[in-house]
Amino acid sequence: MKKNTAFMLSLIIGILLAFVFSRSSLSPTKEEKVMAGFNDLIAQEEIAVGEVIAYVDTHVGEVSRENAAKLALGLEQVQKDQLSAWQRLYEDSALQEEMAAVYQRHWSLDNLKQAEDETTRQIVAKTVASGYKVETAEGTFFPVIDYTFYEKYYEAMTADVRAYFTLMAVESEATPVKDAALMISWEEILRRAEAQEKFIEEYNTSTQVEPVRQLMERYITFALFGCNNTPLFSYDTKEMDPEAKEAFAAYIAKGSTGEFSALIKDYFEVLEKNDFRLTAEVEAYRKQ
Repeated sequence: MKKNTAFMLSLIIGILLAFVFSRSSLSPTKEEKVMAGFNDLIAQEEIAVGEVIAYVDTHVGEVSRENAAKLALGLEQVQKDQLSAWQRLYEDSALQEEMAAVYQRHWSLDNLKQAEDETTRQIVAKTVASGYKVETAEGTFFPVIDYTFYEKYYEAMTADVRAYFTLMAVESEATPVKDAALMISWEEILRRAEAQEKFIEEYNTSTQVEPVRQLMERYITFALFGCNNTPLFSYDTKEMDPEAKEAFAAYIAKGSTGEFSALIKDYFEVLEKNDFRLTAEVEAYRKQ
């Protein structure tokens, strides 16, 4: 009898434990709830960037590094998706005139935050709070993603996504091109391209390899061609820009390794053979 009672108790306890464990396995964890809530949030048709930022700020410390990276990248995608709407907001002629007046008085975009016109001041404040910044080109003001905004999430995310946002912050802090002219030095072009290649090599399984590869393709074009208003070769004399020539030589002397450095070295050899002038051979090489 005692044996039967003990057996029945063991059986009941086993059933109860199995029930408890099955219930716990079916119940989502806090982290799963955070990620599910985030996915539901960004799936909404009308969602303000500020709402997504508030969600990420609140929960980024409650999830793994991998999921923190997903939160940050999800926020970036929302910013990208809504950027055109923000740019249309800036097409208002009165807004452009007020911004131009403030900018011409101080020649600093930071002063737009203290514009006397309340509407302008509020729009700029909302722009900044939404993780964008105001840029200007060809006399027009427009918002772009401010990638320094993501620095507050660096400690929470994975190394590859942190490195990606670091590269993008360099771009947003000093845009390479404005008004079809290079805004950075030839040395900086080569340095950035090399940093982008290192990212691709070090984090070859990262989700961000393709965006960085696309960015690097732009920089290869800058290195081989320049821009319309900052060409690598003079439109008149066909001679190579002397500062570019010096930068290329210094870069090669460093002895960097990788496909990009090999490309620049090969290109420089072709240039040397053609007295650093734009010839048919140089044109053929850079177009291939």
